[in-house]
Amino acid sequence: MGSMSYPPQPPVMPWAPAPPPRRPRHPEAKLGKFTWRDLITVLAYALLMFVGLGALVLFIPGVPELLGRDENAMVFAANFVSYAVSFALVLWALGPELWRSFKTFRWYPWAKYLGIPGAWLSTIITSAVIVAVAATAMGINPEDISQSANQQEASELISAMPFGLMLIMVVIMGPLVEEFVFRHLLIGKLSRWINPWIMVVVSALLFMSLHFIGKEWPTVITAAPYVVMGVSFGVGYVLSGKSIGYAWVMHAFSNFMALSLSTLLAPYLPS
Repeated sequence: MGSMSYPPQPPVMPWAPAPPPRRPRHPEAKLGKFTWRDLITVLAYALLMFVGLGALVLFIPGVPELLGRDENAMVFAANFVSYAVSFALVLWALGPELWRSFKTFRWYPWAKYLGIPGAWLSTIITSAVIVAVAATAMGINPEDISQSANQQEASELISAMPFGLMLIMVVIMGPLVEEFVFRHLLIGKLSRWINPWIMVVVSALLFMSLHFIGKEWPTVITAAPYVVMGVSFGVGYVLSGKSIGYAWVMHAFSNFMALSLSTLLAPYLPS
């Protein structure tokens, strides 16, 4: 009988095999301290939007006549000038940081791209649930829920002004200005001293308050959509590595959908 053969023994490893390398962490923007450019931009934004300096354009000779002395056109002109000046100042204050922030799309790109419409849809559903629960708790018929004054004003402007001009103001300029103030400064730069998730909530509440200044006092029903949006943009900002570019795209997409749906559905809504 021939000798039995055995398979060769695996070599004895003097050490355990190395674990697979970990996926590198998502980079986070190094924003540094507040600058005098930030201060100038915020002061100008406050003077234009809250004090109403943007309305000075209506005192230029010939402008009211050019606008046909139409109330909606004059409100739009004042807002457009305010956002245009603020937009230019934000670009100046951010400098190269804005364009660097778009590099966030190199990390988990599919999650980033799908997160934009996903966040918008989640915001709509969450807001609807909160409003429905609040209305039920207060004994309000959902059909009797009225829009906030800010939403009514926006609806009037959308129906009265050209789509292209509204697109420039509410999809391009407005979102960047608001994300600079409420996410880049309040979350990004203040997170050097305060937990960023605390600032997400604070910035969402201040973002909501912005839309009620000079108007009615907010209620749970009227404030919920703005708070939910603010939280959504804040979470997206933090998870993207404090990317102002990503927050801008999220906000712009949300406003674009609102503008487009309002324009498309306007002929079918009761006057």
